[in-house]
Order: sequence, then structure tokens, then C-alpha cells
Amino acid sequence: MKDFLSKYKNQNELFAYLSVTIAVLLYGTTLTATKICLNYYSTPQLMAFRMFVSALFFLPFLFTVYKNIRIDLKDIKLLLLMVLCEPCLYFLFETNALKFTTSGQAGIVSSLEPVLLVIAARIILKEKFVRIVYLGLFISIIGSVLLSISSDTSELAPNPLLGNFLELIAIILTDTCVITTKYLMEKYPPFFLAGISIFAGLIFFTLLNIIQGGTFDVVVNTSLFLVIYLGLLTVIAYALYNFAICTLPASKFSPFLFMLPVAAVFFGWFFLGETFNLKQFGACILVALGIAICQINTKKKFVKMVKKLPFSDWVFSLVKK
Repeated sequence: MKDFLSKYKNQNELFAYLSVTIAVLLYGTTLTATKICLNYYSTPQLMAFRMFVSALFFLPFLFTVYKNIRIDLKDIKLLLLMVLCEPCLYFLFETNALKFTTSGQAGIVSSLEPVLLVIAARIILKEKFVRIVYLGLFISIIGSVLLSISSDTSELAPNPLLGNFLELIAIILTDTCVITTKYLMEKYPPFFLAGISIFAGLIFFTLLNIIQGGTFDVVVNTSLFLVIYLGLLTVIAYALYNFAICTLPASKFSPFLFMLPVAAVFFGWFFLGETFNLKQFGACILVALGIAICQINTKKKFVKMVKKLPFSDWVFSLVKK
């Protein structure tokens, strides 16, 4: 079968960077939109509607551009793993997470996604990174834990600890999907794989809604337009996201995911009036610090950066061999 991945590797990297930037910013708006829609729909009901709208947008491509593509039987297991992780279980965990925490807090927890993705890329894809990444990972995890512990209980976040934990499971699932997709893109176009995910999600959430005795009644208000918006953005974000994945290595792709917390916090504040306390702000600083350390390419750069800090002697004692 034709090697589709090699074709995209030769594309302009600048467009790939632009693609993942737009995808992450768009995704930041979906957390807020989903939070609003959950006031009118159950989780499987909302996701079934969202995937139905997405499938309608993708359907013309299935019968035109991708009508001659055949799936190799030996790839079925990987495809099932990909769609099971995302969108099926991923959206199930994330949508339920937003019932218990704010979209902004969920976005901050999601900032661990690129850190975990770098670790997975090192272990599974054999991509290399410096040892200092471990320190960054540790600091980011501490920040994420402190974020959950210090979260205030409110009407928008009745159980932030549970909600942030569910979001953490969601990002582990999406990282697993990214690694699996990276393998599959050696044979299949990125947007074609996005379409498979969309139709799998439609089947999964439709059946789940039926099993739970849910209805398919549409609420005609602002939430209807948000559902259509979510469905359209799912197609666009998947297309941009998958293109960036197949064009860039994980070490270059993952830093752009750090914009997600910023987008989630901004849109949560702008549309829902969500706020953060001082403890959470400090936790965000820790997460940002850990993420920054993870992006340092060499130990020499890390040493140069730390020497400028007032507590440099303490930091050197931590990383000394």
C-alpha cells in the first residue's frame, strides 16, 4: 500500500505548525461549549448528536476522495485501539469530567498531555530527549495534583478533584491514540483516519445512549447551535491535528499543546465567568515551569537558564548526577 506518511513529511512544516495551533485554539472553545450543552443533554446524547453532525460533514469525502481506499485486515486491531481511545472513551471521560470541574481547570490538567506524549514517544517511537525532561515531568505532575486539591467547590465545579482526575484519564487515552495514529499514518491519509474515528464515535455513543434509555430529542435553543458548532469543529480539528501529527515528530508537535490551558482558561472566563484562586494560579505556574523544562533540548541550555535564577544552587543539587 502507498506510504502516505512520506508524502506529508515533505510538506511545509510551517503549515503543520499553523495547523496544530489552530486545532488547539479551536479545541479550547469546545470545552466551554460542551460545558454549556451538558445543561441540556446527557453525555452519550450530546456526543451522539456531535458525532452525527461531524459524520454529515465528512460523508462527501468518504464517497469521493477516499472511495478507493481499502483497509488492510492486519490493521484492524490498531484501528480499533485508535477509535476506542479516541473518540469513544476519551470523550466519555472528558465530557463527564466537565460535569464536576470547570472548563478552565480541565484545560490546565490537559497541559500534562504533551509531557506524557513526549515520554510515550521516547518509549514507543524511540524518539530521543534529554534526562532533564524527567524533572519537568515531575514538576508538572505536582502542579496538576496541587491544582486539583486547591480547586474551589462551586456550582460550576461541584467535585473538581473527581473532574480533574477524569480529565487526566482522558489525556492518557488521547496520547495512546496519537501514538497509534502515528503508526497508521504510514498507510492511510490523516483525514481518512479522522473520518473513521468520527463514524466509530457516532456508533459508540448512539448505542450507549440507547442502552441508557436516553432519547434523541433536540433542544431548540442556543445549545442546538453549539452542538452544530462542536460537530463542525470536530471535523476541522481532527483534520488539522492529524496533519500535524503525521508531519511533525512528537518532540516538535507536543509543545503546541501547551496553549490548550491558556485557551481553556480564557474561553471559560470570557463565556462562563469562571475564575481561579491564588493557589490554583501557583499550581499553574508549576505546570508551566515543568513544561518549559521539558522543552529544553540540551543540558547545557538548562544550566544556562538556571544560572540566571536566584535559587540556582538548589536546582543544581536536584539535577546533579
